[in-house]
Amino acid sequence: MATGACASVLLCSPLAAADPPLPEPPSTAGPPTPSPAASPSPPPSQVHVDVGAATYFPLAVGVESTVELPYRLLGQISLGWMPGAYSNTVIDVLGDFGAINSFEQSLIKAAIDNSFVLRLSLGWRPFSTLGLEVFGGYTLLTAGGSVTGADVVDSYLMSTGSSDRVTGLTNQGIPLRATLHSFHAALDYRFVLWDDRIVLRASLAYLQCVASSTEVTATPLRPAGQAALNKINSDLQGFLNPYFTDYVKTPLIGLTASYRF
Repeated sequence: MATGACASVLLCSPLAAADPPLPEPPSTAGPPTPSPAASPSPPPSQVHVDVGAATYFPLAVGVESTVELPYRLLGQISLGWMPGAYSNTVIDVLGDFGAINSFEQSLIKAAIDNSFVLRLSLGWRPFSTLGLEVFGGYTLLTAGGSVTGADVVDSYLMSTGSSDRVTGLTNQGIPLRATLHSFHAALDYRFVLWDDRIVLRASLAYLQCVASSTEVTATPLRPAGQAALNKINSDLQGFLNPYFTDYVKTPLIGLTASYRF
């Protein structure tokens, strides 16, 4: 009786009689779509081009363009000319220290005055949050034919003990063409202002001439004078070329103001 009663109770229990719950069908809804306000903004461009005016004292005044590429790699080109005030500063300092005499000062000023200057540089901005930049590159300085009087050349030849003279061979000024090949290294710091549109750069650099060539040309009054002019040309080149590589070693102070595109 006890066993039957227990069985009857189990059969009559509502829990035992109820059907097992059916499994819920899998959801077909995809992941929630983010609202437009939550979409990330596109990253800023990693390429910048700066174009502006530059001066490197006592080397050149001109224009400059700097390109910054991904990974903060830099390329730079500068085109300019050497004003007389810049070249005179360097040469007068050498004269004050006795490195060159007055005749040599006049001759060298005529050779490099108003020269064309080209600077090609590669660099890197090592810190993404700072404006520090490091550059290195090549500088070409070439004079387009500055002219000095024959008396200046004669004075120089006399000071070196040479018996050669230009006077009497030509009645022209003497065109002096000089080309200097140099390397430079620079440390810059840039400041980006006015909604990242104006870029100011201050720099400290070092320039050293490693090779040079000179050309002195004139038309002699008589054909026989060409040999003497060639000898004088050789004498002048023998002085000027070693001078450039020995003495054209100078620090440079630079300032650039550019617009960023």
